[in-house]
Amino acid sequence: MGKFMIIGPVTRDTIKRDGMVYHHTGGAVYFQSAVFSSFNMDITVVIPLSKSDADLLNAFPEDSNLVPVFVDETMEFENIYPNHDLNHRVQKARVPDNPVLPENLPEPLESYDAAILCPLSPTDIPIETVKHLTKHDVPIYMGAQGYLRHLYDGEIILKPWEDFPEFLKHVELLFLDEAEAGIITDFKVHDLETIAKQLSKFGPKEIIITRGDRGALIYSSQADEIYKIHAFPPKQTMDPTGLGDTYMAAYASKRVEGFSPKSCGIFASMVSTMKLETIGVFKGNNKKVLGRLKNHGIKDI
Repeated sequence: MGKFMIIGPVTRDTIKRDGMVYHHTGGAVYFQSAVFSSFNMDITVVIPLSKSDADLLNAFPEDSNLVPVFVDETMEFENIYPNHDLNHRVQKARVPDNPVLPENLPEPLESYDAAILCPLSPTDIPIETVKHLTKHDVPIYMGAQGYLRHLYDGEIILKPWEDFPEFLKHVELLFLDEAEAGIITDFKVHDLETIAKQLSKFGPKEIIITRGDRGALIYSSQADEIYKIHAFPPKQTMDPTGLGDTYMAAYASKRVEGFSPKSCGIFASMVSTMKLETIGVFKGNNKKVLGRLKNHGIKDI
């Protein structure tokens, strides 16, 4: 059983899709906690939020060890899907400055198999916190999304991550989506394989780029190998919010157990499909995932 520390803000979310509006707890840490709990992982979640929003903590799995970092204001997101293209999302937000600092992390750090960094804005997890984890030999799995997100008239836009080299030298696994991959640096290239290989030169052993219903691309610098992972068709399409976060957690849960990047990618792809079929977080388990994979002719991952 893996032991993870998940770090990042919880959010109050509003989802607008197909004429429907619904509200729920959000944030990568929330979606990922559900995945790790479903696979019986030991998780500690470090969460900045306002005391007045402490009720959001009730949404997390009962077996989570929650470490709230109380701040003045909780982050809020509005996710708008204007058409049937689930890869097209408009985001609006209220983004307070709530960094998780080294003194907010629980001790001892050395007992964790990995720290899952889930920033939603550039200031959520500063470099001093990353360095502190590295100093205690905690492997870092990072979702890049927050470092690229900036507010412009209340709407989220993506900008290149200027100081990415300072961060990536501490990162083992880097996760980002196709849009983020295209803008993360000023490499001035758009081929995902080239981008993945170039990013790996700054430190990460694996670059995982999710592409929605077009699957994912994984580059392992250790094997010098590119893996193209197909997406599995969902039985129904309900809620695309949190798919990338779900993929990251599912991938990490298998990676820490020693599975290959390709196997982790296939497993995570099916977990993401199963999450898409329901509103909210992933609600399956390992047996159900393997059963669905078997139905697609995949008996071993």
